[in-house]
Amino acid sequence: MKELTARLWENKMYGTTYGKGQYRKAVFNGTLEIQNPYGKYLVDMEDIETWFHFPKSPIHVEITNRIAQPPGNEDGILMSWLYRYEGGIKTAVDGYAALDMNNNQLSIQINDAEYGITESWELPVRKCISRVPGKPTPALIATNQTELSTPQKPSTNGVFHRDNTQAIEALLNRA
Repeated sequence: MKELTARLWENKMYGTTYGKGQYRKAVFNGTLEIQNPYGKYLVDMEDIETWFHFPKSPIHVEITNRIAQPPGNEDGILMSWLYRYEGGIKTAVDGYAALDMNNNQLSIQINDAEYGITESWELPVRKCISRVPGKPTPALIATNQTELSTPQKPSTNGVFHRDNTQAIEALLNRA
Protein backbone atom coordinates (compact mmCIF):
# COMPACT_ATOMS: atom_id res chain seq x y z
CA MET A 1 0.00 0.00 0.00
CA LYS A 2 1.37 3.42 -0.95
CA GLU A 3 1.96 5.99 1.79
CA LEU A 4 -0.72 8.70 1.75
CA THR A 5 -1.40 11.77 3.86
CA ALA A 6 -4.77 13.53 3.73
CA ARG A 7 -5.14 17.03 5.17
CA LEU A 8 -8.57 18.67 5.40
CA TRP A 9 -9.15 22.33 6.24
CA GLU A 10 -12.44 23.92 7.24
CA ASN A 11 -13.82 25.89 4.32
CA LYS A 12 -14.20 29.40 5.71
CA MET A 13 -16.16 30.37 2.56
CA TYR A 14 -18.78 27.62 3.08
CA GLY A 15 -22.30 28.89 2.40
CA THR A 16 -21.21 32.16 0.77
CA THR A 17 -22.17 33.03 -2.78
CA TYR A 18 -19.91 33.36 -5.79
CA GLY A 19 -22.67 34.29 -8.24
CA LYS A 20 -26.42 34.66 -8.43
CA GLY A 21 -27.88 31.51 -6.85
CA GLN A 22 -24.42 29.87 -6.66
CA TYR A 23 -23.26 28.82 -3.20
CA ARG A 24 -20.00 27.32 -2.00
CA LYS A 25 -21.01 23.87 -0.76
CA ALA A 26 -17.74 22.27 0.33
CA VAL A 27 -17.55 21.87 4.12
CA PHE A 28 -13.84 20.91 3.95
CA ASN A 29 -11.16 21.56 1.32
CA GLY A 30 -8.09 19.40 1.33
CA THR A 31 -5.14 17.66 -0.23
CA LEU A 32 -4.16 14.03 -0.62
CA GLU A 33 -0.42 13.46 -1.03
CA ILE A 34 1.10 10.19 -2.17
CA GLN A 35 4.84 9.84 -1.60
CA ASN A 36 6.09 7.32 -4.17
CA PRO A 37 5.50 8.15 -6.97
CA TYR A 38 4.70 11.63 -5.73
CA GLY A 39 1.19 12.80 -6.52
CA LYS A 40 -0.99 15.52 -5.08
CA TYR A 41 -4.78 15.49 -5.33
CA LEU A 42 -7.33 18.13 -4.31
CA VAL A 43 -10.66 17.38 -2.64
CA ASP A 44 -13.76 19.44 -1.78
CA MET A 45 -15.87 17.50 0.72
CA GLU A 46 -19.61 18.10 0.05
CA ASP A 47 -22.82 16.37 1.06
CA ILE A 48 -23.62 13.28 -1.03
CA GLU A 49 -26.41 14.73 -3.18
CA THR A 50 -24.39 17.82 -4.13
CA TRP A 51 -21.39 15.63 -4.92
CA PHE A 52 -23.44 13.30 -7.10
CA HIS A 53 -25.64 15.83 -8.91
CA PHE A 54 -22.97 18.45 -9.70
CA PRO A 55 -19.95 16.70 -11.24
CA LYS A 56 -17.64 19.27 -12.83
CA SER A 57 -15.76 17.21 -15.43
CA PRO A 58 -16.57 14.66 -18.14
CA ILE A 59 -14.84 11.80 -16.31
CA HIS A 60 -16.97 12.44 -13.22
CA VAL A 61 -20.15 12.64 -15.32
CA GLU A 62 -19.22 9.25 -16.79
CA ILE A 63 -18.88 7.80 -13.28
CA THR A 64 -22.30 9.14 -12.20
CA ASN A 65 -23.89 7.66 -15.34
CA ARG A 66 -22.65 4.20 -14.30
CA ILE A 67 -24.51 4.41 -10.98
CA ALA A 68 -28.02 3.02 -11.36
CA GLN A 69 -29.73 4.78 -8.46
CA PRO A 70 -28.72 8.25 -7.23
CA PRO A 71 -27.53 8.23 -3.62
CA GLY A 72 -29.20 10.34 -0.93
CA ASN A 73 -27.67 12.38 1.84
CA GLU A 74 -26.59 10.62 5.02
CA ASP A 75 -25.82 12.47 8.24
CA GLY A 76 -22.10 12.85 8.80
CA ILE A 77 -21.01 11.57 5.35
CA LEU A 78 -19.22 13.88 2.90
CA MET A 79 -17.92 13.03 -0.58
CA SER A 80 -15.50 14.55 -3.06
CA TRP A 81 -14.32 14.08 -6.64
CA LEU A 82 -10.55 13.99 -7.10
CA TYR A 83 -8.37 16.41 -9.05
CA ARG A 84 -4.65 15.85 -9.63
CA TYR A 85 -2.75 19.06 -8.88
CA GLU A 86 0.49 19.57 -10.75
CA GLY A 87 2.22 22.80 -11.64
CA GLY A 88 -0.83 24.90 -10.76
CA ILE A 89 -3.09 22.85 -13.07
CA LYS A 90 -6.04 20.79 -11.82
CA THR A 91 -6.86 17.65 -13.82
CA ALA A 92 -9.89 15.51 -13.02
CA VAL A 93 -9.11 11.85 -12.33
CA ASP A 94 -11.22 8.76 -11.84
CA GLY A 95 -11.81 8.36 -8.13
CA TYR A 96 -13.46 9.74 -5.03
CA ALA A 97 -12.97 10.40 -1.34
CA ALA A 98 -15.60 9.73 1.34
CA LEU A 99 -15.38 11.17 4.85
CA ASP A 100 -17.46 9.39 7.49
CA MET A 101 -17.50 11.80 10.42
CA ASN A 102 -19.61 9.40 12.52
CA ASN A 103 -16.84 6.77 12.56
CA ASN A 104 -13.85 9.06 11.91
CA GLN A 105 -12.93 7.21 8.72
CA LEU A 106 -11.69 8.46 5.34
CA SER A 107 -12.14 6.19 2.32
CA ILE A 108 -10.20 7.03 -0.83
CA GLN A 109 -10.21 5.40 -4.26
CA ILE A 110 -7.76 6.69 -6.91
CA ASN A 111 -7.59 5.34 -10.47
CA ASP A 112 -5.01 7.61 -12.09
CA ALA A 113 -3.72 5.60 -15.06
CA GLU A 114 -1.37 8.38 -16.19
CA TYR A 115 0.58 8.12 -12.92
CA GLY A 116 0.07 4.37 -12.46
CA ILE A 117 -1.87 4.81 -9.22
CA THR A 118 -4.79 2.44 -8.78
CA GLU A 119 -5.36 2.01 -5.07
CA SER A 120 -7.82 2.44 -2.26
CA TRP A 121 -7.30 3.41 1.38
CA GLU A 122 -9.36 3.25 4.59
CA LEU A 123 -7.75 5.63 7.05
CA PRO A 124 -8.61 6.78 10.57
CA VAL A 125 -9.17 10.55 10.82
CA ARG A 126 -7.81 12.66 13.68
CA LYS A 127 -8.46 16.25 14.70
CA CYS A 128 -5.45 18.56 14.66
CA ILE A 129 -4.42 20.99 17.34
CA SER A 130 -2.86 24.27 16.24
CA ARG A 131 0.40 24.63 18.18
CA VAL A 132 1.79 27.73 16.42
CA PRO A 133 -0.50 30.78 16.45
CA GLY A 134 -1.05 32.18 12.98
CA LYS A 135 0.28 29.08 11.19
CA PRO A 136 -2.32 27.39 9.01
CA THR A 137 -3.18 24.01 10.49
CA PRO A 138 -5.58 21.48 8.98
CA ALA A 139 -8.74 20.68 10.94
CA LEU A 140 -8.46 16.92 10.20
CA ILE A 141 -5.65 14.63 9.16
CA ALA A 142 -5.47 10.99 8.05
CA THR A 143 -2.36 9.05 7.12
CA ASN A 144 -0.79 5.63 6.94
CA GLN A 145 2.70 7.08 7.54
CA THR A 146 4.30 6.60 10.94
CA GLU A 147 5.63 10.16 11.03
CA LEU A 148 4.68 13.21 9.00
CA SER A 149 7.30 15.27 7.24
CA THR A 150 7.85 19.00 7.59
CA PRO A 151 6.86 21.74 6.78
CA GLN A 152 3.36 20.75 7.84
CA LYS A 153 3.56 18.59 10.91
CA PRO A 154 0.42 19.47 12.88
CA SER A 155 -0.06 18.08 16.34
CA THR A 156 -2.45 15.18 16.72
CA ASN A 157 -1.84 14.69 20.43
CA GLY A 158 1.36 12.79 19.69
CA VAL A 159 -0.27 9.92 17.82
CA PHE A 160 2.38 10.07 15.06
CA HIS A 161 5.32 10.61 17.45
CA ARG A 162 7.95 7.87 17.61
CA ASP A 163 7.61 7.51 21.40
CA ASN A 164 3.94 6.57 21.06
CA THR A 165 4.58 3.02 19.79
CA GLN A 166 1.23 1.60 20.88
CA ALA A 167 -0.71 4.16 18.82
CA ILE A 168 1.60 3.64 15.84
CA GLU A 169 1.13 -0.13 15.99
CA ALA A 170 -2.65 0.28 16.16
CA LEU A 171 -2.54 2.64 13.19
CA LEU A 172 -0.40 0.25 11.13
CA ASN A 173 -2.72 -2.67 11.93
CA ARG A 174 -5.67 -0.70 10.53
CA ALA A 175 -3.83 0.23 7.32
